[in-house]
Amino acid sequence: MGWRSLWTGLLSLLVLWSEGGPARGARPCSIIVNFGPYPSAEQAASSEGRVNWRDLDVSDDTICTEAFAACELQRYLQKMTGQEFPLLDDDEAPPPGDLILIGGPTSNKAARTLAPLLGIRRTDLQGLGPEGYLLQSAPLQGRRALFIAGGSRVGTLYGVYDFLHRLGVRWYAPGEANEEVPRRPWDGLPELDIREEPAFLLRGFHAWEDRGDEDFLLWMARNRLNYWCVEQSQKPLLHKVGILLAGGGHILTFRYLNPKAPYPYDHPLFIGDEGKPQDPYPLSPDYRSDANKDGVLSYFEAHPEWYGLHGGKRSDNIRGDGGDNFCTSNEGALREWMKNAIADLAEGNYRDADIINAWTLDGGRWCECPSCIALGTPTDRNLLLVHRFAQEIKKAQAEGRVQRRVRLLFLVYADVLAPPTRPLPKDFDYEMCIATFFPIVRCYVHTLDDPRCPTNSRYHQALHKWAFDPDRHYRGQICIGEYYNVSGYKCLPLCLMTTMRHDIPYYHRLGARYFHYMHVTTCNWGNKALTNWQMARQLWDPQTDCEALWRDYFEGRYGPAGPLMRRFYEGLERMLSNVSELKYGLARRLNAGAPDLFPTAHLRYDLKDPREKTGPTLVEILEYAARCWEILGRVKAMPLPERIARRVEEDERLFTYGERTVKFYDALCRVHFALQRGNRPQAQKALEEARALAELLRADTTSTQFSSSHANAPNALVASFAADALERFAGWIEKLPQEGGKYRGGKDDE
Repeated sequence: MGWRSLWTGLLSLLVLWSEGGPARGARPCSIIVNFGPYPSAEQAASSEGRVNWRDLDVSDDTICTEAFAACELQRYLQKMTGQEFPLLDDDEAPPPGDLILIGGPTSNKAARTLAPLLGIRRTDLQGLGPEGYLLQSAPLQGRRALFIAGGSRVGTLYGVYDFLHRLGVRWYAPGEANEEVPRRPWDGLPELDIREEPAFLLRGFHAWEDRGDEDFLLWMARNRLNYWCVEQSQKPLLHKVGILLAGGGHILTFRYLNPKAPYPYDHPLFIGDEGKPQDPYPLSPDYRSDANKDGVLSYFEAHPEWYGLHGGKRSDNIRGDGGDNFCTSNEGALREWMKNAIADLAEGNYRDADIINAWTLDGGRWCECPSCIALGTPTDRNLLLVHRFAQEIKKAQAEGRVQRRVRLLFLVYADVLAPPTRPLPKDFDYEMCIATFFPIVRCYVHTLDDPRCPTNSRYHQALHKWAFDPDRHYRGQICIGEYYNVSGYKCLPLCLMTTMRHDIPYYHRLGARYFHYMHVTTCNWGNKALTNWQMARQLWDPQTDCEALWRDYFEGRYGPAGPLMRRFYEGLERMLSNVSELKYGLARRLNAGAPDLFPTAHLRYDLKDPREKTGPTLVEILEYAARCWEILGRVKAMPLPERIARRVEEDERLFTYGERTVKFYDALCRVHFALQRGNRPQAQKALEEARALAELLRADTTSTQFSSSHANAPNALVASFAADALERFAGWIEKLPQEGGKYRGGKDDE
């Protein structure tokens, strides 16, 4: 029997079921999805390893993802209700009861037949982007049916997760212990008429290492996040759940034009490379032969002119992601860089990448040769480099070497923060090449557009010039690269709930449609669960009611302790809002023995300081920490369910790391002040406190892990950036009587 005849018969059966169906109140419900060639939805859902995710045929992709969506729906509905929800193929007659159709008319035969009966027209699905979806329920011959269909397979998956969210399911953090599934009887399908699309097209975390486990990756998908790194090992899973894979970064020049790497061609003047391909480049007038006598001709020895000119000399200073940028006006250097980059995209480590972070070196110096200077500012030159990269990718796509869409995210950051000063090439592809704004070491005491904050004002003005200035040369899209765990913070338990409530809609109003933040921890979140969950909700809808979102989070994650835990989070936000000044300012000044530890208005020691204050003082930070401890004590005294008690314990462990860090800074500051007064006993007492705290920090080897490698630290003492101050101050205490009490810090401390 053909599927159309089968479903015609089914419609007749539906009438009978409505007249003499199952017992009252049972409300049976079946989930219908296309199994494809597999005997069950479960097998189709786990077929990601057999799917070719990069070919032009998306039918197997769709079967896998939509079957997975159906299995996810079944799992959580059964967990919620204790009731069975059979998974049926799309040409299989279901038993009596309600129907949930997974997938649209192009992928689900049942949906193709029943959609018109549910009042759903093909045009209803038109205009949905690949991540948009419909949730529409309607009566069907005495029963109800729910249609969950997306603009693509990923939209369908997101529709399932949205439906579960509306039923009360929450994934606040990775792992089953952090999900909330309400237990209640199934009383039938709700009335729904929902059409959703994401406000931000890119949503997730910037990373470059294989460090996300399955719990973390599924948490991302269940919260409709779609940006992670190509270095992740579970690529079939990432493809299945619609997570885009990004590669690149500051490392590209080291990968593609490493001056120390062997020259890959048979150079006509060098003996010993005869088996290599013929050299396609003209001889360099600066050819150095084997200058270091290691028997290997390097890129730099073959072509010094490919590298940056500084002080009249060509520089081979490229070390990993830092150093001196190559000479971007040199055609040979450009050709070789592009050749290697395209090979990486087509056949190399980035063959699965959807996005390349087309970045130059981190704060790298730019070539000073006349040809480069003639190209304009570093930003002007950077955009020409990005444009050339885009052109080369398009050539590779036309030749069939790269058979997928690739987008380039380029930097608006540090040396290239200023906007371009001259028109871009007329064929600059604004859909392909996207500016990524990175406000590194921004202030979290203030919102980004707060005019009272000089740090943030500089970033706000730069972003406005890129995105809003009527005379701007760049007319493309904006990606925001936030720093909710910048490497210098070393995984401190920041809370950014009110900052995000303001800043994410602000970014969206400025036209940003792409967003990620750097150095997320992949487990051991504690209070960071709110940062990550709130980010996911706001990036989907920047107009999210954050008060309602916070009520949801605190009630759902902490149950009866919710009101107190909200006060704890609010205190924690105040305690660590000045984190940039603490970690990038005070800690380094302590280590260096600076005469004035508190030279900026953003961070003074206490309110007695007569100078201007624009942020919480260190003493106020300690007071916020004490209030947080008091709240935690009250929460821990409550009779909490075990799962909630474990969450509070995780919060407490991370808070303890943060509290000990600021107390360590305070003890060191008191040593400094006592030395300035010439008071040896007070200095010695404060130093003993600092040493005791240092040992506690040294013993904490967990709180500073689970981020990217250079954002981690072996222990919390190393993460403080102030460990060296202990011995520095101890030495000064010993000197104090001989020095007549004259301690000023700085150069006097040598």
